Amino acid sequence: MIKDSVLSKKHFANKLYFAGISLGSNSTNETGVAIIDKNKKIITLDKLFSMEDVRFFLKRFVGKQNAIINIALPENPMMLNAKWKLISREYQLIQSNDLINHDSDWIQRYSHRGCDVFSDLKSKGIDVFRYDIHELKSSLSLSGIYKDRSPVDCKALQSALKYRFGFKELPSNMLPVSQLEAILGAYLGIIMSQENTEYDCKVKAKYKDIEVIGLDI
Repeated sequence: MIKDSVLSKKHFANKLYFAGISLGSNSTNETGVAIIDKNKKIITLDKLFSMEDVRFFLKRFVGKQNAIINIALPENPMMLNAKWKLISREYQLIQSNDLINHDSDWIQRYSHRGCDVFSDLKSKGIDVFRYDIHELKSSLSLSGIYKDRSPVDCKALQSALKYRFGFKELPSNMLPVSQLEAILGAYLGIIMSQENTEYDCKVKAKYKDIEVIGLDI
C-alpha cells in the first residue's frame, strides 16, 4: 500500500479535461458524472444508474486521452451499520481475528462495484484515479455542521462550488448531490494539474491497483 506519496503535477500540466464520477453503491443509487475544462466550464453534467450506463459514458468520452478521470469510492451497502460500523472504521478490531472470514463483503468499507471497468480503462493508458468524497470535502473545508447529504448540506456544497471555487455556470435551483460530488471530483483533477495551488496532492493508498488521491493543505 502506498501512503502519503506526493503526486507529481508536471505530468498533468497539459490536461484539457477533468471528469468526476460520484459512483453510486448500487444501480438503485444514482451516479453523478461531470466533465469540466481547465477554466471550470461545465461541459457535461448528468446522472446514471447501471454500470452499463457508466461503461457507455466512459466509452463515448471523446477526450479521455487528454483528461484526468476521478472516481469516488462508493460505500459498501453490505457492510453492517450502527455502532459496530463506526468502531470498525477507527480500530479495525475484526480484521485481526483469524476465525472470521475476511473475504466477506460485510467487513469491507468500500464497494468493489465497477473496479473491473476502471482497471481496464487504466490499462489502456487513461489517467484514472479514485477519491474518498468525505475526505475530499474535509480537506476543502466543506464538512460543515449539517447532516451529510441533507438538503441544507447540498445547498451549502452547491453555494461553495459556485461562489468559492468559481463554477459560475451552476444554476440557482438545487442540483442532485451526486452531480455536485462529481463536480468536486472533477475539480480535484484541476488541483492535480496546477502547481500554483495551496494544496498538495498525495497518493493516500491504492484500491484495486488504482491510486486513491487525497489533499494536504
